[in-house]
Amino acid sequence: EQRAGILTHPAWLAAWSLNDGNDPIHRGIWVFEKLLAGKLQDVPPDVDAKVPIDPHQTLRERMELLRAERCWNCHHKINPLGEPFEMFDDWGRFRTHVYFGEDSKLFTRRDHQFKQQLEKGKLTSRKINATGAIQGSGDPKVDGKVENAVEMLHRLGRSERARQSFIRHLFRYFMGRNEMLSD
Repeated sequence: EQRAGILTHPAWLAAWSLNDGNDPIHRGIWVFEKLLAGKLQDVPPDVDAKVPIDPHQTLRERMELLRAERCWNCHHKINPLGEPFEMFDDWGRFRTHVYFGEDSKLFTRRDHQFKQQLEKGKLTSRKINATGAIQGSGDPKVDGKVENAVEMLHRLGRSERARQSFIRHLFRYFMGRNEMLSD
């Protein structure tokens, strides 16, 4: 119920995280390009591609500005594929809630201080929203809304396009070259 293959392994999740938090955008790009064989255009030169920092909001809340028409032209392809991974933190640990301290700032620590604050009732929690969607798989049984990363990856596992794209990606990685007809 918490894991479904290599993309829910803590090593992959940590590799596709930022130094200080999750990175659903780059996780979504990876799924879009490596599993669905998608291609994205370059970020326009006049765009400052940074999600604003606000310690009083969850990452998903801060990413709402990407739903503006100009950004959403590309982000509608990748955000729904990366947001289901919000059920894991930047270290790849499964989670169901995010916590906020007494100052209403996001509390990201998960050490003894976290346990003490939680036991004392000094933290408030919000349930993680790990919903997303698959689109462009070429299979109507695979495409559609998903509740979390585990459901998404099970559905992508049934996608012929995802299997072919992943094998192509592995071949190119291990062989250090593109495939040829003779391969």
